[in-house]
Amino acid sequence: MTQRSPDQLFNEASTATTIARYWDAIQLYTDILAQTDPHAADENVRQMRLNALEQRSRLLSQLGEQNAALAGYEQYYLEAGSSESAVKALVNIGRQSARLGQYNRGLEALKEALVLAEALNFTAGRADALGATGVLLANLGQLEESLSYYAKSLPLYQQLRDRRGEMRSYNRIGVAHAQMGSIDKAITAFQQCLKLARDLGEQDHAVYSLNNLGECYQMLFDLPKALIYHQEGLAVAISTRLRYLEADTSRNLGAELVALDRVEEGLRHLHRALDLAQETGQPDVEWQALYTLALTYMQQGQQEKGLEYALALRRLAEETKTKAALAKALHALGVYEQKKGDLPAAEQMWQQALFLAHETSQRILIWQIHAALASITSNLDLAVVHRRIAAEVINQIAFPIEDAALRAGFLSAAPVRAILDAV
Repeated sequence: MTQRSPDQLFNEASTATTIARYWDAIQLYTDILAQTDPHAADENVRQMRLNALEQRSRLLSQLGEQNAALAGYEQYYLEAGSSESAVKALVNIGRQSARLGQYNRGLEALKEALVLAEALNFTAGRADALGATGVLLANLGQLEESLSYYAKSLPLYQQLRDRRGEMRSYNRIGVAHAQMGSIDKAITAFQQCLKLARDLGEQDHAVYSLNNLGECYQMLFDLPKALIYHQEGLAVAISTRLRYLEADTSRNLGAELVALDRVEEGLRHLHRALDLAQETGQPDVEWQALYTLALTYMQQGQQEKGLEYALALRRLAEETKTKAALAKALHALGVYEQKKGDLPAAEQMWQQALFLAHETSQRILIWQIHAALASITSNLDLAVVHRRIAAEVINQIAFPIEDAALRAGFLSAAPVRAILDAV
């Protein structure tokens, strides 16, 4: 049998990726690496190896093989030397480390990438390093700082006319605004991302945008509209056969179905999301799924089952040192104590959660905790204070929204209206 050349293998791998035969593509990239010498004098051979290492690692990450992907990116860095490819490798090491919850390692790699990119006057590498640093800081709950990095990276992508980089930036900006409660700004950013994703045929970012748009409407309590976005996003995620895309969309869809009293159907999606998040190594999706499952089971009267998920969430938050996740864990544990009737314990949990929610700029969670504290205190004056603070945070979210219908829909939602009417 005639052995195919590395060029032929690379073309076949690219084709396999296009038609969603991802494992076949990984094997073809592996064959290229086996056939070529990392110390080859031929620059074309060295570049082909770097491209194969990068694409192979990217696919491994998308298929949930996170440790193997990180090892591949590290090999890519070792072979890249002090070139622009080394900057790309360091950025990918930073991103991949963050996916595994290794945030300090990720920050170190990204800092090194930024220094090298500036030394080489490599604008594209600088943009990528700035954007990836913003994502990692957002994962750590440092949302204002993350936005400052995005604000530096977006104009660089626009200067380079890099529409894919611009698309990714809009998605990241949207996520940060959504986490901070600036939902109108988030929707605008996600709509820009979705348009670019569709124009470029980027199915993965189309799913991200649909999922995030749905989550924005979920935050505004417009569940029917959120459901439409998430159903479309899940359909695209399944059609791409990339499980990492399916995980968070399933989580959001499950949460909405539960809220719409389709509890059994919703729980199936939530458990599917948790399984996929664990299989594909996505701790950020995993902790959000655990949080929703904990609250859902408690709301359904299954307190001990809910407690199991809340405790698992706290363990994961502590292991990954994720303050935003720990705030959610403490909130869920407070709900458990409230359901048990131990109101002092619930208050203690919620006060700790409130501190972390402020530290991580989770405005939605902040007003929800103040509302919960108002509901359990026997001090009427203190209850008034908690409700007033909750109402102020709600107004901080609502009144900057320029879309009158969007703002009115949020303000008329039952949980929001209950606070405003009480004040």
